Amino acid sequence: MKLWEGLDSRYRFENTVVNIDGSAVAVNGPEAELGAVDYPRDFRDWSRKQVEFLTAELQRSKIPFFMRVYRGNTSDPEQYRDALPDIFSMIREGSWIIVDNGGASGDIRDSTVKAGHRYLTRVKMNASDDLRMKENADEWEYVEDGVCCLRHAFDSSGRTTYLFFSDDNWLRSYHSAERSFDRMVEAVRSYEDEHFRKSDFVTVKRNVLADVEIKVSLRTRSGFDESEREGIIREIIGSRAGIFKLESSEQLTPSEALDKYRARATVEHLIHSLKRVTGIKPLRVWSESSIRGSMILALLSETAIAMARYEMKGT
Repeated sequence: MKLWEGLDSRYRFENTVVNIDGSAVAVNGPEAELGAVDYPRDFRDWSRKQVEFLTAELQRSKIPFFMRVYRGNTSDPEQYRDALPDIFSMIREGSWIIVDNGGASGDIRDSTVKAGHRYLTRVKMNASDDLRMKENADEWEYVEDGVCCLRHAFDSSGRTTYLFFSDDNWLRSYHSAERSFDRMVEAVRSYEDEHFRKSDFVTVKRNVLADVEIKVSLRTRSGFDESEREGIIREIIGSRAGIFKLESSEQLTPSEALDKYRARATVEHLIHSLKRVTGIKPLRVWSESSIRGSMILALLSETAIAMARYEMKGT
């Protein structure tokens, strides 16, 4: 709060569009007070403890002004529910809050509107979206080269959803499906030759408290002809390949919605810098106060860097 008060008194921000995102860092020390084992965001070892954090920056100036630390197994929605009221109290009324699907829960979106702000978030697709694409195939709008959008506005509230199809996203999905298909074929062949890896068929999580033995047997194998390759790859990628969904509390043009969401990439750059430039990865302190202190020092460093860039750009 004090950091925001200082920044606002210096710059008198009129535009307070806010990018918010979170991540986690490993903590060196088994007795770290906020450390907990959960889905590993920054490494692959499920047995390592981590600390979660949420951070926010102003989209236009790219100046970070908020960070809060959480126990390593705190879910994204829990973090947003805890942090958003404090963020709301700082920014101008009617500000846009730009978040990924971690902050897309219905109650979080409702609380943003109730607080007098607006939101734009990525949300999961559902069966109604599949039906809408099927029934309104002639209503896709051109946005830019390689991108089109199917927009749906809810008249009673102003809430709007946007289904974006991107050629680039589809190609990435296609190439990923190609690699998956080739790995599947190779796994089956390696099994027949009795030279295979268990990880080609099952995913094994490490458990430091148990020694687990996994046995794999192949009961059936579906033959395929090379001419079927393309059809199988398209079956792997599915009907939603290349499509992602955004939702806003107020109607925007597809271009406006896409530009606003793309601009949140800078908060991902901020998180990368917090970890690797200002050095919170890994955390090397154990007590809760020390962990919070290390995080705040990293935030202050990033804020100072962003202020220098902002003022140099202004001159």
